[in-house]
Amino acid sequence: MILSIGLAILAVILTILYLYFSRPINYVVRMGELGFNLGPSDSKGTYRERQIERLKRLRKVGELPPVYPNGWFCIAESGEVKAKEIKAVIVFGEQLSLIRAEDGQVYLMESYCPHLGANLNVGGKVIDNNCVQCPFHGWVFSADSGKCVRIPYEKGSIPEQAKISTWPVVEKNRHIYVWYHCDGEMPHWEIPDIDEVENGSWPYRGRTEHELLCHCQEIPENGADLAHLNYLHLQIPQAGNNVMELKLNKTDPILHHFWDGGWEVKNGEDEKHISIMTLQQVMKIGDKEIPLTASLLKAHQIGPGIVYMHFDFGFWGRGIVFHHVTPEEPLFQRARFVLYGNINPLFARFFIKSEALQFERDVYIWSNKRYVKSPLLCRSDGPVQKHRRWYAQFYSQKSPRLLPDGTVTGQVKSVLDW
Repeated sequence: MILSIGLAILAVILTILYLYFSRPINYVVRMGELGFNLGPSDSKGTYRERQIERLKRLRKVGELPPVYPNGWFCIAESGEVKAKEIKAVIVFGEQLSLIRAEDGQVYLMESYCPHLGANLNVGGKVIDNNCVQCPFHGWVFSADSGKCVRIPYEKGSIPEQAKISTWPVVEKNRHIYVWYHCDGEMPHWEIPDIDEVENGSWPYRGRTEHELLCHCQEIPENGADLAHLNYLHLQIPQAGNNVMELKLNKTDPILHHFWDGGWEVKNGEDEKHISIMTLQQVMKIGDKEIPLTASLLKAHQIGPGIVYMHFDFGFWGRGIVFHHVTPEEPLFQRARFVLYGNINPLFARFFIKSEALQFERDVYIWSNKRYVKSPLLCRSDGPVQKHRRWYAQFYSQKSPRLLPDGTVTGQVKSVLDW
């Protein structure tokens, strides 16, 4: 009897532990929490913030490409904005308003009322299914067209100029995307559907999010920089250590990752915006592979800001990581990794946290490096220049550039305003 009770209690405890440790991870790193070496004391509070601002001023950024490429960019995950809700988003140095109507449709608008400049994100509300009401005087605007459709106290005609700019948006694979083009051109391509995510056969398994200081091109360029994998990412992360504490000069650790991969561009005019990186990875002790640690990655980069990372973990299952880089400001990027798949929840949690720790090694580099327009490359460096030529298609002559005084050339506006 006592044995049966003990086993029952143990089963309950193990079930609780499994449910706790298998829940989807939500790992978020804000600006200033990672990526800066402020000296031995690693200062805190206001002094730390001043030191980070000082490092940003002293940093040499190099001769940068344009700061806002043309393409689709993720501005939210679907679950972040509910029906009849307005969510403030920042992208391309602009504050915008993401609206979900009563019927579930999403819209993106400028945040400021043309009447007297009130911010729709602060007190604005969704009414009449897909209209937004200004919190200051109650003017009502269509979230679809941006036109003012009602002024509560005005009995005459509505001024023709009473309109708010709207942006092209699409909701795919449980994410929301905005289209940007500096020349006012409409979307050049569609974002592919992932059926397993849309129909729910691949459940949500967790996410990570990082805020970092670098140019948006630096992050996807990592996929073509194959040589850094077996140096910066060689060793297994150690508990409590960050990248600045790893002994990166130790190139033959006992326990390490083994990487082998390649990068290529899709053929055909309709697919020239797509590149593919393949990567085989396994963990080894010395020269011996550790069972059940092998994986195959096939990453499709779709334009400048979207990567579909298709993973095959063998015994552990298959899935996809949506990797999105969103340029909120010229040198401020929001990078998200969101995992879906038929993967064991415990393994999924371990995997996405491990990926975050590997990504953070690059964050330290990106947050402090300068962009080298004409890099000094060796034969084994990988197709870095080929990637740059491919990525250049997302820039136009009028693409906004960062000037030495911190201002940005050109005017960022919706293609629907041209």
